[in-house]
Amino acid sequence: MNASVTINSQGGLTAYPCSGVCLYSQPIVLIHGWGIDSQIWQSLPEQLSDFADVLTLDLPGFGQSPTLNNYSQAAVIDWLADILPERSYLLGLSLGGMLSCAFAAEYPARVEGLITISSNLNFVASSSFSTAMPVEQYQGFAAAWEESNSDCLKRFCGLQTQGDSQQRQLIRQLRTMGGDLDTESGAALLKLLGEIDNQSAITALNCPTLAIFGQQDALVPVACTEQFAQLNPRVEIAVVEDAGHLPNLSSGDKTLDLISTFLQQQNYKLDKAKVAESFGRAAQLYDSAALLQHSVGEKLIADLNPDDSIKTVIDLGCGTGYHCPQLQENYPDAQITGVDISQAMLAYAATQYPQGKWLCADAEDLPFEDNSQSLVFSNFALQWCENLDQLAGQLYRVLKPQGQLCFAVPGPETLKELRSAWQQVDGRVHVNRFNSLLDWQSALQGAGFNQVELHSETITQQHQSVRELLMELKDVGAHNNNAGKQNTMTGKQHLKALYAAYEGYRQADGRFPATWEIISCKAHK
Repeated sequence: MNASVTINSQGGLTAYPCSGVCLYSQPIVLIHGWGIDSQIWQSLPEQLSDFADVLTLDLPGFGQSPTLNNYSQAAVIDWLADILPERSYLLGLSLGGMLSCAFAAEYPARVEGLITISSNLNFVASSSFSTAMPVEQYQGFAAAWEESNSDCLKRFCGLQTQGDSQQRQLIRQLRTMGGDLDTESGAALLKLLGEIDNQSAITALNCPTLAIFGQQDALVPVACTEQFAQLNPRVEIAVVEDAGHLPNLSSGDKTLDLISTFLQQQNYKLDKAKVAESFGRAAQLYDSAALLQHSVGEKLIADLNPDDSIKTVIDLGCGTGYHCPQLQENYPDAQITGVDISQAMLAYAATQYPQGKWLCADAEDLPFEDNSQSLVFSNFALQWCENLDQLAGQLYRVLKPQGQLCFAVPGPETLKELRSAWQQVDGRVHVNRFNSLLDWQSALQGAGFNQVELHSETITQQHQSVRELLMELKDVGAHNNNAGKQNTMTGKQHLKALYAAYEGYRQADGRFPATWEIISCKAHK
């Protein structure tokens, strides 16, 4: 474990520099709740520093943070704006999570992602939000602080551990932390805790968000997750069984796994603007380089049965329009529409097949009427969609009853040699991640498709050099367009290290293999 270093004694920021391969370009900032300062995180900052720079922040009046003259929500958010990094992931516990949510809504450009633990939208129940602490209980708690700070903190300690399967151990653990809390700041922040209303903030959130709750939390009822889902369905919700208000302590491994998995998913988030840009640049060279892709698509079309009843066909992710004439030959009476996310690709397609019909659109938000298409065909395109459930729902929606879906995508074993070689170099995201056959099956069946036929096939291409492989991927626009990609160019030293790592895969004839897992699908509405 690495030792922490205080980097801002005025603001109570403590740094835990990344001790391993730093997988994230932005730091993770941990903001505690009411009652105990950053000690509440215990080993979590050091655990997270295995793959990121981590900062813990003491709220004003806690630990080494100075007090504020004004503890209104606006004033505290302004204080956070002054002290937080220009861009970061925020991880907040209880009050810290509520403040992090409000900050993310007000300063969306500064928050890479948001994780809250045991944080409600309103800490105190109201007529518009009932799943929170009853008003009488909160008022009694505030009065207890005025009577005796120490007794109130002991009571709060009991409430945080109530219902947790590790309650006794937690109480002992909390008693060893102590903590430094200014009396007036404690009262002001307790008042703020009762005033924050994040219902509009959660609705406005546009950053990736994970909300973690303890199933047995006595302070934040787990039933509040229903309100989260209603106000912002994009928020990912996780409930830790048998945990109370502090799952980060009582279920540390589970909570760490939830956080790590969420952060890893953000590294693989696709930048669709970059996807479109990459394919647009590749338009002129795509057909000469995409020999594997074209052969897979031709096989898909050959396996389709001619059907005079098919009158409307979408080639979804049509790229250069290569397969549109083949589909037209198969269904001469049908209207074939080539759809792609790249306007530059479509412009090139129009020059090659001027008689075609082209439409620029996102597969996850198709501009077609319900029950309007007889066939949706897609070849090596749907892997660029992030939300399989949303995609499957769109495909089901636009198809007519008895309509057909036919597609091929790369599977998770694709380019496994390249992925492994890059892992040996720096451990960062260099190869796109692809969904499994089971992922596709679950999404399609969940959308309502029946007669779902999925098959996986492995094809190994041979290359004279690793550079040849990289150039082929570039020419088909298959760049790494994930959020975890390095912002800097891959330098000569990096490539030299990659070539050396890939040497382990060189075959007896001197060539280098590249595996492609091809998942093909046929389904009906």
